[in-house]
Parts: sequence; structure tokens; C-alpha cells
Amino acid sequence: MRLEKFGPGEQIDKLKQLLDTANYNESAVCQRLSLQRLSDFELFAERREPLADPTEPIDVLIRLFLAGEYVSRALVSHLLRPEGLALLEANELLHAGVPDDHCYSPVALYPVAGLYIASDRWSNPDGTPVNTPNDAVYPAFIPTTRLFLDLLPKDTCDNFLDLCAGTGIAALVAAKNGARQACASDITERCSMFAEFNRRLNAIPNVSIATSDLYRNLDRQTFDCIVAHPPYVPTLSPKWIFYSGGEDGEQVTRGIVEGLPLHLRDGGTFCCVTMGTDRTGRTLEWRLRDWLGEAESQFDIAFFVKSSLEPESFCVRANPVEVRGQMEVQAWREQFQRLGVESLAHGLVVIRRRNDAQRTFTIRREAGKNFGRVQWEWLTAWQTAAMGGQMPGLVLDSPLHKGSGAELKVTHRLVGDLWEPEGFSLRTEKPLDFECQAQPWMAHLISLCNGVSTGRQSYEILKANGSIPADAPLEEFAEAVASLVSAGFVEVEGFRPPREAG
Repeated sequence: MRLEKFGPGEQIDKLKQLLDTANYNESAVCQRLSLQRLSDFELFAERREPLADPTEPIDVLIRLFLAGEYVSRALVSHLLRPEGLALLEANELLHAGVPDDHCYSPVALYPVAGLYIASDRWSNPDGTPVNTPNDAVYPAFIPTTRLFLDLLPKDTCDNFLDLCAGTGIAALVAAKNGARQACASDITERCSMFAEFNRRLNAIPNVSIATSDLYRNLDRQTFDCIVAHPPYVPTLSPKWIFYSGGEDGEQVTRGIVEGLPLHLRDGGTFCCVTMGTDRTGRTLEWRLRDWLGEAESQFDIAFFVKSSLEPESFCVRANPVEVRGQMEVQAWREQFQRLGVESLAHGLVVIRRRNDAQRTFTIRREAGKNFGRVQWEWLTAWQTAAMGGQMPGLVLDSPLHKGSGAELKVTHRLVGDLWEPEGFSLRTEKPLDFECQAQPWMAHLISLCNGVSTGRQSYEILKANGSIPADAPLEEFAEAVASLVSAGFVEVEGFRPPREAG
């Protein structure tokens, strides 16, 4: 596929019209394939049920651009009409197949997030794996990319930057959703070519395409929102650019975070789906703060963990393409031991800049099964409020509610003939997955949270019944309740967490 084939917009406009006319959208494709989401589509032919014979234009497009199979030229001409066949060939979206009366597409082209997106293929039309080039452009509809898109903020902004952009889909979605100007930047020319093709195919004028090693070619530009889905897989040796994150998987992520003090505006947000390491004496969220350098006091940091691995599990199971024998397994062990790696955690990093903040926060939460954008936006909004001077008033003078789904576990110890309570723990899965050791007064407080009584009223009741000391400082009580709010055990009127999944 060469962009110069598209002329002054006429050809690509016709291509979009062909896709639109065929009803080649995500909902229709999922209906034809009996899928919940397009990300459920099985990439490799040997693992999926054979597709039904094409009877509609959309079926031919699915065969050519999603499944990547051979289709007879006669069938393409019949269902897409001769002019449709000619259009695809003129744009180099069809190549001659085997036998000669068949054709196939050298690229993948699919509907996702209300857009048409092209990327490199993952298999040959005969079902064999592709000899993937070093600069291959990663598909945009598979589960990891859909997770990334689902977690991105949807607020309108002035300037948006998508680093490690690949197909450019995050920048395109942002521009479509209200960003005044968006930039899709990637280190490879191949990504830039696909991103520009996708921009033109979707007729989105307010997206610029840059070929840059992170911020290098972006001069000193600043942005309201920076997002990234970088390569994060640890590697023993360089591999595909979209895949290899260096010896610890953090090479690209670290470079992005280190550039935030120069490129993220005051009040701006950075979102990144990545994997990083917890190391001896320093977990990932605190290492992120270290990477911010002298400006770290201007940033809030939240890390939401989707999954984690012990180093040994990664060495043996997590990277079968890399691990081919005991020698390589041992090399991984030695590498992680040298780096002091205790675990590898995959999830969402959110960093916000607040230049005038008196206090900033660094938090880590388990994402849980219902985790999404609305959950992290709620928690970061609450933490921001709790770090400000308004927090005591919010907790003490607002009605408090019980957290939905909160559980109290009590451990008893046999003392003589009687069971005595010895330990308490609180657990919830909403809005985030959280468990902590608790004190008895916390359980009493939660039972008082009826949506009417304020924190101050609950404080007086707890003192009166002896649950907390009569001289317990009000400010310390407010701080403790704020922590219970951030965990989801208590809810504050005006800051109640979302009920729906993200």
C-alpha cells in the first residue's frame, strides 16, 4: 500500500464510500460473525470455525480485510461490482493470489471505535504465519488495544499526543471526540504511513502525523493529554519494535515519563497501559515518581494493576517466543536477579500535573473485573480533593453512605472456652478491588453511614459509645475516613463512585 496512489482525495473518498455502502461497521461485522466485540475475533484460521460463503458485500470485506483469506476475483466483482474491484486494486489493497483468478489483501482493514483502521496482517492468506517485519504495525482491534482505548479519558482538550501511536487510532479517536488538535507519533516510518492513511480514510483533518523517537522531533511542544501504549515486554535481545521494551520492559515507558515535565501542561493528564517491575525496596508507582526527576512534586501518580507475574513465572511461561530452553530460562533469572525484580505488574498508569499542589498523591490499586475509565477518573478526582484543603470539610460536613459490596471479615481466637475477636479486615470489589486490615471502629463507622448522618455526627457517636477515644483528634479521624473513601468502603455525598462498569 502506497499513499501516493490515492491522488488528491478522490480515490480514498471512494474507498470510504464503498466501505460505508457495504455496512462494514463493527456492529454489523460482529453480527455476521456472532461475536460480542470485534476483539473476540480469532486471528488465526486454524483456531476458528470456517467462515460462511459470502453472500453480501460485507462478507467479501470480512474475508479480504479481517480474515485475510483468498477470494475469487469473480466473487469480489460480483458482490462489490467491477468498479469496487478496480478501486481496491488501484489502491493496492488487492494482490493477485494463487491460483491467478483469486486475490487477497496485503493489509488488514477493519472497523473499530467508529473508524476504519488499517494495519499489517498477522497471517498469510494460506493460513501460514507472516514473516513479521521489525517495524510491523500492530492491529488496533485486539483485546490489549481495545483495553487501552476503553481506558482513555474522553474529555475534550486543546492538544492531544498519542505516543507509540502505531495505527494512530488513539489520536484519531481523540480528534473525533473533541480534541482541537491531536498528534500521532511513532518511531517508524511504516507506522506514520499507516496512520496517515487512516487519517485520510476517516476524513479527520485535525490530526497530524509525526515520525519521532518519543519527543525528539516534537521540539518543546506541550500537551493537555498524552497517552501511550508502548512496547513493554522484557526481551533478551531486540525484537519487533512494537513488542520489545528492553531488558526490563520499561525502556520506552521510562523515556515517556521522563519527558512529562517538559511536555505535559499544568492540569494535564498522562495515561499509559504498560507493564513494569516492582523491585527490592521500590514498587513501580514510586519508581515512576523517581523518573519525573526534580519536578516530581508537581505530579499525582496512580497505578491500577490488571495482572501481575512473579519473575519465575515470566521466565518459564510468559514469553514462549523468547524462552526456547533452559539456557534462556537461566538468562532470564539472572537478568531479573541483577535488576532486583520482585514482580512484574501490568496495568494502567495515570499521572496528572498540578504545579500549585501543596500535596500530591502516589497510590496503587487492584483494577478488578469491573475496572474502567469511570473508576479511575472517580478515584483520581477524589484523591485530588482529599489532598486539598477542602478534604476535612468534605468528610466531616457531608452525608456519608455505605460502600456497595463492602465485606467485613473477623478472625477469632479461642481463649479458654470463648472465641475472642482478634483480627478484622475489610474487602470490596467495587469500585476497585481492595482489601485491608481494619480496626473495630471502622466497622462501626460503616454501619452508621446511612446517607443522612455526616462524618462529624458519626465522629460524635463513635466517641460516645467508646469506639474511638474521647480525645481522638478530629483531623486524624477525617484523614482515616478519607482513606476508607478512596478504598470504596465509605462514600461521600458529591463524590460517590460510579455504579457501572468502565
